[in-house]
Amino acid sequence: MEYTWEIIIFLILLGVLFGAINTMAGGGGGVLYVSFMVLFLGLAFDEARDTSIFILMFASGVAFFTYLKQGRTNLKLSLIFSIFAILGSTLCWIFLIFFPINNELLRVIFGLIVIITAINMIYKTYIDKRNGVCSEKFDNCLNLKNYDYKKDLKSGIPFFIAAGIISRLLGIGGGIIYGPSLHIIFGFPIHYATAISNSIVFFTCLFNTVLLIFYGKINYSIGILLAIGSVVGAILGAKISNKMPTVSLQIFVALLLTFLGINMIFSIFATA
Repeated sequence: MEYTWEIIIFLILLGVLFGAINTMAGGGGGVLYVSFMVLFLGLAFDEARDTSIFILMFASGVAFFTYLKQGRTNLKLSLIFSIFAILGSTLCWIFLIFFPINNELLRVIFGLIVIITAINMIYKTYIDKRNGVCSEKFDNCLNLKNYDYKKDLKSGIPFFIAAGIISRLLGIGGGIIYGPSLHIIFGFPIHYATAISNSIVFFTCLFNTVLLIFYGKINYSIGILLAIGSVVGAILGAKISNKMPTVSLQIFVALLLTFLGINMIFSIFATA
């Protein structure tokens, strides 16, 4: 791939868009990165997956520190939840060593999970609106330092482990599971759930990236350009997310994920 100035600028701007969406929605950015690199740049799925994890480490890291400053996440909660996500990623690493999965099957799994996630996102938005749950404005009234997370931790652990497995297997960060789990199981308001979700994604991707540097297939040229844009997008997303409605964003992301999931599956038959 020849990197002209037009392509470089395009990749950086695309990173800005994906980074902002990922930060504001608490997930979805990894899906966008992987889908774009596979469907439009022609990367093999495992290469796109590993590169996506590398990009998400930077984007979610910026989001984590921004949200930390805003008081919408804290280090203790992030590390506790991340331990179980990293455990899931470790289990996936071990599984893939003994049972490698080919790229075609990974694309099918990716497409199905993305479609299911999109449907769940739309359903959750509908239920919240029907029950009168308001997530339109960010209300800075929750004290995370004194929040009692222990009573719901046992229920949440399987979801964190599952998200860690998916994070490594598909390169989508796990935010599509962390956000809904934090919101539904732990009862965090949506703006806090997305912030804590980004924090868990950061620590999980940091762990995976360290291993991928030695044992992965990171495309650094594409990854660095998208990461530069994603950092800018993460900063913008974190700053404006508490000032904007989330329902419209969630519906938009859900529809986009559905489109990408379907294309990921059917593109296999188109290239067969």
